[in-house]
Amino acid sequence: MKKSGFTLIELLAVIAILAIILVISIPKILDVIETSKINTLKNTVKLIADSAEKKYTENEAFGEEEEITCESVSKLNKEDYNKCTIIFDENGIAKVSILGKGKFKGLKVIEATKTSAEVIKLESPKYGITAVEYINGLYEYYGDSYNLKIDNTKDQNVRYYGSNPNNYVNFNNELWRIIGVFEDNVKLVRKDNLGWLSWDSSDLTINRGYGINQWGESIDEDGNEYAGADLQIYLNKMYYGGDTTLSCYDGPKNSIKVCPKDSKDNFLKLDETAKSLIDNYKWNINSIELDMKSNTLLFYSAERGTTSGKNCTGSGYCNDNVIRTTIWTGYIALPYVTDWAYASENSICETNMQAQDSSNNYICKNNNWMQKNGWFLSPIKNVAISTWFINTGSIGSNYSPSPLSFFPTIYLKSNVQVIDGNGTSSNPYMLKL
Repeated sequence: MKKSGFTLIELLAVIAILAIILVISIPKILDVIETSKINTLKNTVKLIADSAEKKYTENEAFGEEEEITCESVSKLNKEDYNKCTIIFDENGIAKVSILGKGKFKGLKVIEATKTSAEVIKLESPKYGITAVEYINGLYEYYGDSYNLKIDNTKDQNVRYYGSNPNNYVNFNNELWRIIGVFEDNVKLVRKDNLGWLSWDSSDLTINRGYGINQWGESIDEDGNEYAGADLQIYLNKMYYGGDTTLSCYDGPKNSIKVCPKDSKDNFLKLDETAKSLIDNYKWNINSIELDMKSNTLLFYSAERGTTSGKNCTGSGYCNDNVIRTTIWTGYIALPYVTDWAYASENSICETNMQAQDSSNNYICKNNNWMQKNGWFLSPIKNVAISTWFINTGSIGSNYSPSPLSFFPTIYLKSNVQVIDGNGTSSNPYMLKL
């Protein structure tokens, strides 16, 4: 009697043949899928460039100044890209750059036109490149999974956000944290506060002893030099420069206190290796009006503005003659208020830093790795004796001589490299020139 069906050997042979077919065909199928994604992205950016040029021509014809963005000229799904920008050359040719995510994750296009586009396949960053390249590479390749984002400012800075991102770095043989990338520099802030000091104080005859409220060096109306706020002098002359003869203050009328020391009774300072990594940076020290404290974008622009800090004379609390400046070049300062706001994972903080929940609790302090209470960099506009500070999520002004905690903040030189580490507190990034 003849049996039907396959023998075990025949079944194994069929399975083996199918396995061989799969091994051969799967890479080809994946290649087809990848090629399709690349071609789709190419066509998309070409269409965006074409639409942008048409809108540019329309603006020129009707004398309009409407901003031309990827969002305004296309229906590109925001789930498919992290960043999309359009620039125009002198001939009105649109050039589109896009960083993909979602189905386009790992793909990037730089300055594509309506007739030409090249898609770049990204790779995860490797050690031995600059810190700017490394962090930008993490953002481009991994995106949100590394708690990195591009902020909504005109500068589109790359920032760390959330409750505890992997942004730890070994600096000065202690833990500091990376705020983000700002043009050609990476910005760091010390993980722990350095102590409690006045932002500024003064002699009794000057603003009744409540300080001058000017971070950087300046002159007075008679041409006399003003060295800057007491906290600025301490951070740059003692903590950075090693001058242990300076005084520290914790109250009005130049109330002197002992400058911060370590457990061995040595004044705290930076070592030579750390100092070699710090850029002598041009900081914006513009003053900011009190009524701006809720508007994140307005506050950010004001931090980088050119408005003088003092516009009052004659009263006992405002009788100094120091000419305010809005730019200061130095090594160590403090974080900006908006650095704190953008460190929160709550998206509302990108527009409203003082948003509150239904119980009137401030939202931006939640899931915020920075969580810094104390002094920040910018002074208050038109108030000679007050500076910005934060307390449990509330942004406000405080008298400059008040002793508050402070967190040194620096910009790394642009050629500082990441050479090891994964950014966790137990394995922080290691740096070198």
